[in-house]
Amino acid sequence: MSVGARLVVLILATTPLVGQAQDQSKPTCTNFVFSQQFLKAYPKGAAACREVVEKDGLKWVRFDAKVTDVKGTEVTADFLNAMNAPILTLTFTAPADATLDVGGQHVKFSTLASGQEVSIWAPESRVGFYSAPGALNSGKLKVIKGKAD
Repeated sequence: MSVGARLVVLILATTPLVGQAQDQSKPTCTNFVFSQQFLKAYPKGAAACREVVEKDGLKWVRFDAKVTDVKGTEVTADFLNAMNAPILTLTFTAPADATLDVGGQHVKFSTLASGQEVSIWAPESRVGFYSAPGALNSGKLKVIKGKAD
C-alpha cells in the first residue's frame, strides 16, 4: 500500500473519533452538574432535564412543565420527565411582564393558563429557576411552594 493510501485510510479511520470527541464536549443532560443544594431541594429534578445549552459561558438546563393551576400571580406547574410523567410540582411567582416559552412563543407570565406547557431553565451549579438561559438578572422565577411526587 502506498504512503498516500495509508494516509487516506488513517484519516478515514480517525474521523469518527474526532466527531465523538467533539460530541462529548457538547453540554448534555448527562454531563450537566446540578448543585448539591439543587439536588437536596429537588431530588428528582435531574430526571426532568430536556436539553442543555451554553449561554455567556454558563450551562443552562431546560425543563418542560405543564401548567396545572393559575391563581392571581401564582402559577403551579408539573415538571415532566422524558416520558412526560409529572415528577415535581412547583408554584412560582414572577413579575407580570416576565415571559416564558410556550411552544416557541414568548408568553407573559401573567397570561399563562392551565394546560399550557412551558420551558423553565436553571443554571449549572446553582439553585434557581429562570425564564430563559442567561436571564440571571431579569427572569428569575420565585418558588413559593414545591413538592416532589
